Amino acid sequence: MVDFEEHGHGGRRAAPLDIADAALVLCDARGRVESWPDGAVRLLGHPAADVVGRAAAALLVPGDAARLSGLAAECRAHGGWSGTLTARRKDGAPVDVMVQLARVTDGEGTAHWLVVAAEASSFPGWEMSRAVLEKLLMQTPVGMAVVDTDLRFVWSNLALERFGGGPAQDRIGRRLADIQPGLDAEALEAQMRRVLESGEPILGYEHIGRPRSEPGHERAHAMSFVRLDNGNGRPLGVCYTVIDITERYRNRRRLTLLDRAGTAIGRSLDVLHTAQELADVAVPDLADFVTVDLLDSVIRGGDPLTGPPG
Repeated sequence: MVDFEEHGHGGRRAAPLDIADAALVLCDARGRVESWPDGAVRLLGHPAADVVGRAAAALLVPGDAARLSGLAAECRAHGGWSGTLTARRKDGAPVDVMVQLARVTDGEGTAHWLVVAAEASSFPGWEMSRAVLEKLLMQTPVGMAVVDTDLRFVWSNLALERFGGGPAQDRIGRRLADIQPGLDAEALEAQMRRVLESGEPILGYEHIGRPRSEPGHERAHAMSFVRLDNGNGRPLGVCYTVIDITERYRNRRRLTLLDRAGTAIGRSLDVLHTAQELADVAVPDLADFVTVDLLDSVIRGGDPLTGPPG
């Protein structure tokens, strides 16, 4: 479990997912360090004996240490927090650290804080401001997720929750079929594998399914898949985005149906043939079953009787 968490969260932003240069730290509910693995020693230089039992805030510059209580509240409210913090190495030098913060509970129901950290300078694009990146990844209306090479979730943003499948922390380590049984997970994972093998992104892939948030309705989504590589070009996972295009999809189907109706209905003066054309166009786009009732006089080739039918 711990090994997987390290593997997953270590590369949540288009970066190595294999925790080679990241650290997974566990703190108690009060923010005191409970575990300090080798990755944390490599990152900041502090030996475990100097850190375990101390407040994690003592490792940060004063300004960011003061932010921790607010970040903890945000994490509780939204199921997680991610961004950059500035820590102090053992020699006192400051270092910007990319952080993923999550609240977890052990088998006995005791709450802890799980912190996954990596040096921000090793991740392209981190020269952008903290506010811009946090808003981009965590507050964007576009659903975003990262899966590893086994296609198991290692990170997702808040927007993805609106597409069903539960909170972000409940996805970690699971496959798409485990959390979204109403979607064609096999087809979607086939796209992910294709991207992993070729390295070529897939953009605007349309998928129709019934998300867990709305099992009684079909929804259309436009999805894009991009492979994440390490510095040596080795594939580490896939980042994908999701946009709801249901209304656009329905409008397109309506226009297609009208176009088909205009060309397929009324090609003959034969009433029975026209009735069959009407039924053929309506099924299955408008209905599963169609009947067309005709007056006996029309079936015999006569004109409809005037007045109300008997």
